[in-house]
Amino acid sequence: MTVSVTVDQAKLVLNAFAATFQNNLVAADAVTWKQFDGEMNDRNALTVTEQVGPRYTVTQTTNGVADLTSGVQSTVFGSEQFTINKTFGASMGWGDFLKIQSIGEARESEALRNAATNLAEQIDAYIMRTAVLAGQHWLGNPANGINTWDDYAQAYTRLKELGAGDEDLRSILTYKDRETLGAYILGLRSDSLVDGAFRKGFEGQIDGTPVMFSQQLPILTTGTRTSTAAVHGAGQNVNYSAVAVSPAPGRYLTQTLILNGLGANATIKAGENFNIAGVYGYDNRAQANNDWLQEFVVVADATADGTGQATVTIFPAIIVPGTADGTGTTTVNTANATVSAAPADTAVVTFTGNPSSSYRARAYMQKSAIVVNTVPLITPATGKALSKSLTKVPLSVRMWQWSNFQTGEHDVRFDVALTANIRDRRRIIRVNGN
Repeated sequence: MTVSVTVDQAKLVLNAFAATFQNNLVAADAVTWKQFDGEMNDRNALTVTEQVGPRYTVTQTTNGVADLTSGVQSTVFGSEQFTINKTFGASMGWGDFLKIQSIGEARESEALRNAATNLAEQIDAYIMRTAVLAGQHWLGNPANGINTWDDYAQAYTRLKELGAGDEDLRSILTYKDRETLGAYILGLRSDSLVDGAFRKGFEGQIDGTPVMFSQQLPILTTGTRTSTAAVHGAGQNVNYSAVAVSPAPGRYLTQTLILNGLGANATIKAGENFNIAGVYGYDNRAQANNDWLQEFVVVADATADGTGQATVTIFPAIIVPGTADGTGTTTVNTANATVSAAPADTAVVTFTGNPSSSYRARAYMQKSAIVVNTVPLITPATGKALSKSLTKVPLSVRMWQWSNFQTGEHDVRFDVALTANIRDRRRIIRVNGN
């Protein structure tokens, strides 16, 4: 007798898969999510643009208003690009599918449970890697774990110095950190904002910030570059108007910087951090320098030439207050300044971490720093397909049953379309112990 798959059975399997997948997607509450209208097919990608609002320089005068004879500040809008170009999928044979005939069997199916769990684990790892390696600041010694309250608290301090609010803060640490910080971890109330499916991930809080412990934090292996290098050429600062519009996803407020002394044919890896001697961070609100050297993150792999020179793409762009901004005034650059001064020629560049070494940074961040964009996958023209929307995040799972007439092969696949996009690198602090 031929065993057929009914519509009700297909829905049963898909619902069970979606529930298990969602309950194991533990990084979901570390970031924001947005689903776009329409559909993405299995062969193309989707790119959208999000506007970045302008900043203004505020004047203060005594005995009268400011003289605007020379003109008002130009309004410069920025933008960041978000893309959806990734699909994640899991599949199984027809035989595993046919065994599931009831809700109980769906819950007990090891094949279904493992496929859903493995899919969630891989997406968790992908989201965490995108978020952690995007962070502009990296505090502490990258070889150390979080061992004390001060190790952990420095990340919050830096976020506040950067002007971040207290809303939607999240921290991701390792299980080893949990062991050493046990006394500081408070359990989350059952009615907290991270209840339900996400409680498995964010299971405690430190100083009011939900914390998740995970072994999925990414390991960054640094390039073969030297520990210190040098800026090659003065005057490498830029105007905000030149870097305000992102040319590609994750490239808002980025520029290239020429370095030398890296070592012949040395590599620099995306995600590495460095500072430059004499170049301090700048506080736009106070219109004053910070007391720490500005940190820059490398946003794309680079390779030096035979002389040890390389052009490296970095965030943030080097924008100096009080410099002519290309609009006839200095106000735009001052409002969007990132550094105290442009780096001098031969200024020493100091990388975080040793060459060719592997480090696992922890993360302290605002959810809004990363947005996971999703879009439903199309209904295929052949085979049978159903889609199920998750209830905790705007994401749809598509189940597609397919048979090959020539080979007699029967398969089932589950796919989702999503991409983790960088909205604000300044709102992600990488942190390790001191």
